[in-house]
Amino acid sequence: MTRTNDLSDAEALVKRFDIPPCPAVINELRAELGRDNANAGTIAQLISRDVGLAGAVMRVVNSPAFRGNREVASIADALKILGFGRVFDLVVGQLLKKSLAADNGLRLERYWDSAVCTADLCAALANRLPGTKRETAYCFGLFHDCGIPLLIRRFPDYRQTLQAANKESGLALLAVEESRHGTNHAVVGYLLARTWGLSETLCEAIRAHHNYSVIDPASPEGLSDEVCALIAICALAEHVAGMHLRNSEEGQWPAARSRIRAFFGLGDAEIEDLVEDLLHDLQVANAA
Repeated sequence: MTRTNDLSDAEALVKRFDIPPCPAVINELRAELGRDNANAGTIAQLISRDVGLAGAVMRVVNSPAFRGNREVASIADALKILGFGRVFDLVVGQLLKKSLAADNGLRLERYWDSAVCTADLCAALANRLPGTKRETAYCFGLFHDCGIPLLIRRFPDYRQTLQAANKESGLALLAVEESRHGTNHAVVGYLLARTWGLSETLCEAIRAHHNYSVIDPASPEGLSDEVCALIAICALAEHVAGMHLRNSEEGQWPAARSRIRAFFGLGDAEIEDLVEDLLHDLQVANAA
């Protein structure tokens, strides 16, 4: 069975997956963004041409995790406030979510409930912790596990694999997937994100998001500070989301906690305060 320690092997394997095609609008946006004088009006028009896409992006921009002192009234305003690159990531994120959610009748409600909650929490944490922007953190929270729907589609018994894997932590979780299917959701997610043109930062964070050792200062991986911040923030967000949704396997949190604490220079009490604050905010939002 093919192993995915070598990404070239992984790419050969993933060709057998039904990876959703990248929509034309993404390529059009990428072409405009690659111009020396990218035009905000053209970018806004490309996004707004799809009413559903524009509406989805605006809902995210005006959600509690993002909204500032005033409501963002248009895609053009969002481009001015957030910048081209971060709006592009949000666009790709919404299209990818739509593509993966419409998945041949597969029941993915629990997956998306957890992904959306984690994404909102990542954005909230990026406002409190250094290292990345809230829009980037939101996209990573939403898609760090984007390989899972593809593995569910490809392997009829993958849900059972995931139940067994979730009892493990860190790289041991991925090893369970490797032993049963010859690949894992981190590598499949990385290749999907790269195919769809997500930023290199997001792609690398997706690939490494269960390897918590990369956030250690002496890690030989040499990943950027932002990639490490995304991995740390998302691990904390997943812990809170699991407590809130009552669906978490706690295998991941003990493996990540001490490294997150060291990476951000936080004490145990500060971590607990963050968790309590976020849980309180979720409860208030649900009651509204």
